[in-house]
Formats: sequence, C-alpha cells, structure tokens
Amino acid sequence: MQSSRLQSDASPGVRAGMPALAVTLALFLVGCGGGASDAASVAARGGTAVSMASNVEPMTAPFPAPDERPLVAWPACEPSGSGVDYTVGPGQALAALDDVPWERLAPGDTVRIFHRATPYRGKFVLAAQGTAARPVRVCGVRGPNGERPVIDGQDATTRPALAAALGDNVSEIQQSRALVMVTKLASQAWTERPSHLQIDGLRFTHAQPAYRFRDAAGAVKPYSDFGACLWIDRGVHITIADNELTDCVMGVFSRTTDDGSGAITENLRIVGNVVHGNGLAGSESEHNTYTQGLGVVIEHNVFGPLRPGARGNAIKDRSAGLVVRYNRIEEGARALDLVEAEDFPLLAMSRADYRTTLVYGNQIRKNGETGSLIHYGGDHYGSTPGASWGEPVYRKGTLYFFHNTVIVTGRSAAVFQLSTTEERAEVWNNAFVFASTVAEKSLRMSQSVGPAWTSGGVLNLGRNWLSIGWQDIDQWHTVGGQLNVPAPPLTGLRSPLVAGGWVPQAGSALVDAAVAGPLAVRVEWQLDASGRSQPRGVRGAAADLGATELP
Repeated sequence: MQSSRLQSDASPGVRAGMPALAVTLALFLVGCGGGASDAASVAARGGTAVSMASNVEPMTAPFPAPDERPLVAWPACEPSGSGVDYTVGPGQALAALDDVPWERLAPGDTVRIFHRATPYRGKFVLAAQGTAARPVRVCGVRGPNGERPVIDGQDATTRPALAAALGDNVSEIQQSRALVMVTKLASQAWTERPSHLQIDGLRFTHAQPAYRFRDAAGAVKPYSDFGACLWIDRGVHITIADNELTDCVMGVFSRTTDDGSGAITENLRIVGNVVHGNGLAGSESEHNTYTQGLGVVIEHNVFGPLRPGARGNAIKDRSAGLVVRYNRIEEGARALDLVEAEDFPLLAMSRADYRTTLVYGNQIRKNGETGSLIHYGGDHYGSTPGASWGEPVYRKGTLYFFHNTVIVTGRSAAVFQLSTTEERAEVWNNAFVFASTVAEKSLRMSQSVGPAWTSGGVLNLGRNWLSIGWQDIDQWHTVGGQLNVPAPPLTGLRSPLVAGGWVPQAGSALVDAAVAGPLAVRVEWQLDASGRSQPRGVRGAAADLGATELP
C-alpha cells in the first residue's frame, strides 16, 4: 500500500516559528479570493446565479441516530446452501442462543437469529474456520419494521458445552470480556485462527461492568472493565457488518501480538455499523472501536458520541495497512487516534504498510475542546532510540487525508496532532469548517515526546477549503516540525455547506475545485443526510472538495 507517488514540495511554505497571527494574515491576504464569502453571486452547477450573502452555520446539532435501515446495501440473512442452516427464534428449530453448537460450526454454516419482541440473552464464541467459498455467517433476520434482533448482555447465559470446548481459554477474564468472543478452541494448535467469519444484522448491547452474566459453569459475574460487544482475540478475514453496537465497554476490540502467526487479527472489515454510547465514564482507555491488526478497513459506519462522561476516542487504531473511509464520525476525545503497534511492534515494523494510512471520504464533526481531531504517530512516550516501545516504534510514515468534510465546534481546536517530525500528513481536497464559536482555529498541535524527538510532524497542505482565521498553531504554544503551504487554500467567512448538512452550497468554492493529489485513489462513495452510503461521481468539471458531491 505504500505509494511511490509521494511528492516533496519545493516551496518551503509556511513553517512553524512564524507567529500565528502572521500565518493567518498572510494566508488570508492571498487566499480570501476563493471562498464562499466572495462576490455577491456566483454561478451554480446548474447555471443559476446563487447569492452567498447569508451567513450559514455548519451542522452543530446533536447526533441523529440512524433508524434501522442498513447504512450500506447488504445481502439478506439467508442460508448459504453449502452448510448447515441453524435457525434461532420463535417457531424455529432452536429456541435460544445456547442451543447453537457454536463449538462445532463448520465451513458454509449459517446461524440465522430471527427477530423477536424480547432480546436474546446469550453469549457465544466463534472459533470456526470457514473458507472464501464457504464462509461461516451469524446474521440477524429483521423484524416486520426492519428491526435488528437484539443480543442483550444483561443476565446473559453461556452455553455449558463451551467450557470443555475452550478448556484453559475459559478463564474468568476471557468470559467477562464480551458478548461474542472470536478465538480458537482448546483442541486447536496455537497457530490456528478462526477464518472467514461474518457477523451482521444484529444489535449488541449491555456488556459493561454495570451488568452481569452467567458463565459456562453457571456462576454469575460482572463484565470486565476492559471488554467489548465483539472481541476478536485472533482471526483472518473477519467481517463485522450492519450491526448496532452500544452500551458496551467498547463496540469492537481486536487483538494482535508478536507471539506468532496464531496471535494475529488480519483482514478485519468493519462496515455499515452504528457504533455509539460505548466507553466508561471518567476513563480515556475505552473507545467506540479499538483495532490492532493487519489490513484493517473501517468503512460506511456511523460513529456517534461515546457514553456521557467517557473520555475515549471514536476510533482508536494500532494497525498496519489501515483504511478509514466513508464514515460519519461524531465526537470522542479524538475522532481518530492512530498510534503505534504497542503489542506487535516487531511484526508491524517489518511491513511497509505500517507506514501508510489512508483516511478519505469521511464526515467528521467534533468539539475541539476535548482534544485534537486527528492524532497520528504514537501515544507512549519517554523511550530511547533503539528501544522496542514508545517513540522508536511510532508509525513514522504518511497519513493520506483527503476528500473529508470536517466540522469543528467549541471555542478552540487543533485538527492534526502529528507525534514527531518522522510523521507526515498529506492533506488535500478537504473542507475544514469551523463554527463561529471557535476562536483558535489551529491546524497543528504538539504532544509530549522524549528528548531525542521533536513533536509537530510535517503537514503538507494542498488544495483545501478552510474557514478564515485559520492558523498553524495557537498563540500560546510553540510546535516543532513544519506546515508547508505551496499554494494558498480556499477560504471563506461563511460555511460553504448547506445549512444543517454536509452538502456543498451551489456556487460555493467547494464545487468543482478538487485537484490531483500525491496519491491516486478513486473516491467511490459518499453519505447522504441519514449517514447511508450512495455512489459518488464527478458531476461537474472536477470533483468537489470534501466528502460529499453537490447533486
């Protein structure tokens, strides 16, 4: 995934060390001509003159939770035709989740969980090894109004046969981690992993310390304070799709370590889920999703705010080959916290794709007062050169950030936090819209690092739209590294988005303004007002800036 197209700018641009006011003023003077605050009228895409005189505030309303309709088109929950069809629910062959022989699922098997008026109160383990041609699927058959079947952790039971099937893996801590645990069986070799599994069309909830469950031995216990609705201990080709994940410690957690091929999560796809209301109040260690693995793709999801009082992130990741695209991401201490491979540094650093991260086509809205929006590099610090933790194992690569729409609220904000000068961000074709309440509109901020490193990173700012008054750094701090601006961005006093939405205003500076960037990736999808994915095409002379094309 690492690109040979990465270009270095010949122009030194605007560098850290210029006073923040000077940076803002210089770029205002050369950049104000392209903004939505320009002339009284400009031509709309359809040829109609549109007045830009009205003041438009970006969307600042609370998170609108999507209804039960799928966020992205997904196959119906039907038997595969190549394995056993286990049906669970009213009038079906199996009445409860504990009746499913989870420990014996084989390639091609399907577990279909039918909607009913009351939740299913059960926990289960997936250890099956499907194939590309015959995956193993656990899916929900929706109710008459499209409702997902509910898997509720409160008073959930665990199939007794799983105690023998898992053997030593059935420890108190393992069972208390999650509603669904993806791991190996005791009879399998250490190197074996679950494979080609899909979990879709279900609502998972109530797996956090306030709730209790009954384990495989029949003992009643509370959930762990570090767990998830869905916990992936290891696995390859795992798909989590079209679920709602809420009121758990985390929505999804995946684990990877340097303990051999059996300890890796690989090719994990998290797609079309609604993830919200997770985390623990007062704690910064639990997140809506927390992924560690190889080849993780997070796409077409809606991430709502965490639990009230939780200080975790919307998306936290420690993976190699990460792609985050076509999501709506709301709030979190950080919208994206993309840091070092803490538990598998040797494996991660042996791979070229650890140095490349793609983030595109996302709609991001966050209060800047709770933390930086995008953190890239690492979060453990105070190490020494050559060590196997902290700064020496940071990502030390390039974050490609393009065609995103970012709405910033609060009173002050910093968009990017690049850990050291060994981290770089290529930023182009985005729209950065600050609410009128934001007085400090900063692009960069630093973090604590050991004396052998300098924080701040290298941010290469290509063609983007930014609210007037933007600056490199705030007026109270100094930041190392550099901000390179080879050409002035487009700017404006008013939001270029339609009121209360994510779509460009007709005639705004976003329309037809995209340019070729340092990485050639086609942006194929965009989100509608409800967060559902729709095909994106170029409708004018060029693509529009941001995550959404003007119709």
